[in-house]
Amino acid sequence: MEKNILELIQDPVAFSAFVNENMKTSSYKVGWDEEMSVEYEPSNNWSAATADYARAMLGTVIADNADRVKHDLPSIGEISGTLARMGDEWQMDNDRLKRYYYMENRFRERSVNLTDTQKLQQYKNIVKYLFEPYELAAIAPHRRILAQYLEGLSDGQVTLTKTNNTGGIVWSKPLPNGIRKFKLRPTDVVWSTATLSTMDVITVLKYIEDEADKAGKTVIKHRISKSTAALICQCDQFKKLIGLTNNAWKTEMTPGIGLNTINQYLASINGTGFAPFEVIDEKGILSDGTSFSMFKDGRISAMCADRVAVLKVSDPLELVDPVPNKLYTSYVDNLISQWRTEKGRYVGYEMFAYPAFTGKNDVLICDVTQKEA
Repeated sequence: MEKNILELIQDPVAFSAFVNENMKTSSYKVGWDEEMSVEYEPSNNWSAATADYARAMLGTVIADNADRVKHDLPSIGEISGTLARMGDEWQMDNDRLKRYYYMENRFRERSVNLTDTQKLQQYKNIVKYLFEPYELAAIAPHRRILAQYLEGLSDGQVTLTKTNNTGGIVWSKPLPNGIRKFKLRPTDVVWSTATLSTMDVITVLKYIEDEADKAGKTVIKHRISKSTAALICQCDQFKKLIGLTNNAWKTEMTPGIGLNTINQYLASINGTGFAPFEVIDEKGILSDGTSFSMFKDGRISAMCADRVAVLKVSDPLELVDPVPNKLYTSYVDNLISQWRTEKGRYVGYEMFAYPAFTGKNDVLICDVTQKEA
């Protein structure tokens, strides 16, 4: 008798093809691979974020008669990094398995009466249904990595709380990544729906880019969340400055102006112009089903380089020392496994990785929701 799909993917090659080929058409995308390259670590420790302190430990050369350089002694957590271990396993629900077997058996019984096109479509539906738990195992750590990276990029720190990491490790305090973060000046207006008529976006951009100039950097783009972009597009400043966009309607009568139009305007003012805005619209789902913006609202991350971080990756132990009776494959350095016991079928994943901001000096973060005292 011909084997069913679940039996076929008990072969290592077939299991790898099943996961990787189906992920090509998955609606879930890795995301971080567009932002970071991978650096493999032989152990689970990394020290890229502590290079400045490491240099200080080797000794600092100073001029004759000069004062010694003063360094603040870092904490243990700041001089050693540990790659985050991400992993879950779950039992495939018996109702799902029953439904899968029903779909497969029904397909076999009726396939003789189906056209080739109908057979192909029904077979795809069965594969898609069976693939769902494997799909979650494949993408889960990559979404966590993207969330950590975007939080670090927009807020200068990474947090794991009981709310967003139920059942996992919870850090007692946020982990800073060394990116400079500052607030608006006392004379600036905070950005909010209540201040749309008084927000001065151009002045804030000049402030940010001037700060980059002082550090010898040039801003190439300002990254913001979708909500922050909405404030920019709806504020009175651009409605009044830009006026007519296509000689057909007045911007004062519209909900807002498109960000592309604003970017075109920004490029042509202030002599050399301002770097454009880029929206990051990535959502995460918490354990209670609510969503949140991975890129923090009310932040402008001024990028002076396209890439400012690398993903530190280490191999799980099971990759080199597999557990008997488990079947393995990998999806972008995430080790995915499946196995069966007398109690049922299981799917799991494990990955060691953490985004290290090696280009921390190529980013400036301005919090536009607060002012300096």
